[in-house]
Amino acid sequence: MPDSQLAGGICSVTDDPDTAKARGDENAEGLTRLAKALNFQLRFREAIEIYDGLIKESPDDRELVRTRATRFLNTIQPSKAVADLLRCREFGMDEGDISYRLGIAYYLGGDYTSAMEETEKSFALVGDEMGIAAMYWNTLAAWKMGVEPELLGMYHKDMEVGHHTSYERVMALAAGELSEEEFVKITEEEPEDLEYAMLAYGYACLLEHSGNGEKAAGMLRSVVSRDSFWIAYGYLAAWNELNGGPAR
Repeated sequence: MPDSQLAGGICSVTDDPDTAKARGDENAEGLTRLAKALNFQLRFREAIEIYDGLIKESPDDRELVRTRATRFLNTIQPSKAVADLLRCREFGMDEGDISYRLGIAYYLGGDYTSAMEETEKSFALVGDEMGIAAMYWNTLAAWKMGVEPELLGMYHKDMEVGHHTSYERVMALAAGELSEEEFVKITEEEPEDLEYAMLAYGYACLLEHSGNGEKAAGMLRSVVSRDSFWIAYGYLAAWNELNGGPAR
């Protein structure tokens, strides 16, 4: 399933009852319903084709553009995601959210300078829960650039990170607040693929930054071997690097 969406291969997933029920109505409401059903099945490339047609007819529909931008991220098409997200910025949509997603898009496309700039914008506009996510991607982009992470110095142990505990643990490791031994233990024992992707991808980037490329590559491979939640940004970034990324 991931390769069909990320590499553009043939998708073998067939319609579930909701998708089958949504077919046949060719007006905007019906097509939007079908796109949502396809999204639920993680058939993002088929949904994007529908959004393309809907946006052609209604180019200023901000929700359609915002949704398509997310699907471009889910399928590692960062330049297209950037274009849609910049339109969302023109629409005046939530700047903290848009800047964060632009940061991810630029990161996946290898524009680490812009990724740092956008995640810094996002960090200034959001609370700790999203701030720790912005800090994570800002730090990883800085490591890719070989420069000092701007936001890492803002990390403190009392941040109220909500459900973003895995992002927080990577930042704690990077800030010297968590030992590598303890971090590795936490990562190896993590049962959820979503959380593992955040932990292991962040660790892979730290290893690469520290000059341990071979071990970093092994961590990337471990991320993509656990693909039950392959739409996680950490998984997408790992897959991208292992398949000739950055993508464009």
